[in-house]
Amino acid sequence: MKVCRFFRLLAIAGIACRVPIAIADDWTQWRGNQRDGKSLETGLMNQWSSSGPKLIWQTNGLGSGFSTPSSANGLVYLVTNTGMETEQLIALELASGKTRWKTKIGAVGANTGPQYPGSRSTPALNDGKVYVLGSDGDLVCVDAQSGTVVWSKNLRKEFQGVPGKWAYTESPLIDGDSLICSPGGKNATVVSLNKKDGSLRWKSPIPEADEASYSSPVAAEMGGKKQYVLFMAKGVAGL
Repeated sequence: MKVCRFFRLLAIAGIACRVPIAIADDWTQWRGNQRDGKSLETGLMNQWSSSGPKLIWQTNGLGSGFSTPSSANGLVYLVTNTGMETEQLIALELASGKTRWKTKIGAVGANTGPQYPGSRSTPALNDGKVYVLGSDGDLVCVDAQSGTVVWSKNLRKEFQGVPGKWAYTESPLIDGDSLICSPGGKNATVVSLNKKDGSLRWKSPIPEADEASYSSPVAAEMGGKKQYVLFMAKGVAGL
């Protein structure tokens, strides 16, 4: 799937509501602000005209990949790969589709699937920063306005992480000052990092765990306790 094709759809969908794009509800992470697939946007049209909505903008040459976009404060963010060597985080202006900046994340992760190599993670937007996980395990925090890298670390090297056959695909979760993600493997199956500097807060080794899975964590309250729920390669875990 070509990312430029996806962005054409994004531009069309943007005018399906009766409010200007500039004040549209933000979509700050995987599956929306609460990770439940719901938007607080109002004034949506119940039906399009027979000719369909007017195309506002279209942008090409962004690269390839399977990442879905996040959006806040008039900018759209997504991850793409150029060939099989480099993954990049791109910021586009929501009103025009013009590229604001591009920042290299790292290499494209080894894919033993072997189909569909490339970027998959959805960026998480929080407090003026963008957090994204590259398919080779490069976890990066970037300034949302300038694209400057604030901190980065590699899950394979830092935590002896074990990616799945289709490399790392998880979309990191920001909860308060913590970033939750899954390096995989038995040493640090799930970790919590300080979102400001990437330092380790805690790690949870799960003996029965194996490689990192293709799902993303959610925060939930069950049994009166707050938990991070993850669908691992060999089952579901609540931490």
